[in-house]
Amino acid sequence: MTPSHSEGPRNRPAAARGARTRELIRQQMLAHATEHPLTKPLTGKQLQIALRARGIYLALSTVLWHVSHIRLQADIERLDVELRRNCSNSSDSTQSV
Repeated sequence: MTPSHSEGPRNRPAAARGARTRELIRQQMLAHATEHPLTKPLTGKQLQIALRARGIYLALSTVLWHVSHIRLQADIERLDVELRRNCSNSSDSTQSV
């Protein structure tokens, strides 16, 4: 019998480590955007250097993968909020008819 995808990751410690790393990257990106709202976002290389300062050594491609995952998650959350807003607006308009 093959394992189900709903059981979670095969390597739970690695998945947890990746999630912690992604959160650190997200915090770095957010802090930079808050402190410097008119400048470009941090580059993968800048994030890689910031992680090294914390003792986390990742390949640039891995850092960029985490950044793309963070951005994808933010896009999904933004779409979810918009969808909920549109659904509540449409239910409000149908109730007033």
